[in-house]
Amino acid sequence: MRFHAIQTDPIWEDPLPNRTAIERALDVCAPNEGEFVVLPELCETGFSMRSDLAAHPGSVAWGSRLAKTHRIWLQCGIARVHPDGGIANTATIFDPSGSEVGVYEKTFLFTPGGEHLAYRPGLGAVVIDCAGVRIAPMICYDLRFPELWRLALLAGAEVFTVGACWPMARLAQKHAMIASRAIENQAWIVSANRTGDEPSTRYSGGSTIVDFEGATKALLGSHIGFISQEIDLNELRSYRAKFRVISDIQEKFLGPPPTGGQSKFSATH
Repeated sequence: MRFHAIQTDPIWEDPLPNRTAIERALDVCAPNEGEFVVLPELCETGFSMRSDLAAHPGSVAWGSRLAKTHRIWLQCGIARVHPDGGIANTATIFDPSGSEVGVYEKTFLFTPGGEHLAYRPGLGAVVIDCAGVRIAPMICYDLRFPELWRLALLAGAEVFTVGACWPMARLAQKHAMIASRAIENQAWIVSANRTGDEPSTRYSGGSTIVDFEGATKALLGSHIGFISQEIDLNELRSYRAKFRVISDIQEKFLGPPPTGGQSKFSATH
């Protein structure tokens, strides 16, 4: 499967023009039918703590339409009102028919920025089968917590898809941690970050695709654009079979697995 990460510069807290910009970016990227596209975290608004504004009522329908129009797998970073109350920062995945096939709710909220006061935390990793590829979506700050990634790996993850609003000040840390997560989990990582400025934060993009040995296969600078990479799952599976690190994991050190990690959002059709 071929993967694409689209890097955007969203207008602060203004969903409609940001959707238009993403639609144009998809036209330029021109993914083929059945390919997978990753968008940044909270791609409609930027990293806004006005969660009621970020949770735009048309977001799911918009993402579904984009996936169906291009006949692609699409991961949208959108805020959603949770069925049990509150608002979740999600990575929502649509299949090429436009159907919602999975929702990951950000587990580790960025408390230094007050995200925990605006959004409700998720309950753990989600692994989604996308045309035979086992994908675990993650969101930004989750990158700092390898235990979450390990649990996703044990649930079958082969490719991690990360939407982010990662600031320029810590961009080097992001690259280091992405390489580490890829190596320790013997998995590909496709990361879409934003660029540009918000009222109090500067971003510099750096969207990246890294293979299971930690090698950078595609890297974007600070400009708006996209990166692409064909991922051969047979190569990954062969590597895991020959260098059997995963079989030496001692699950007792991870503690009991979390319960209720699957999202309660109902699928759209």
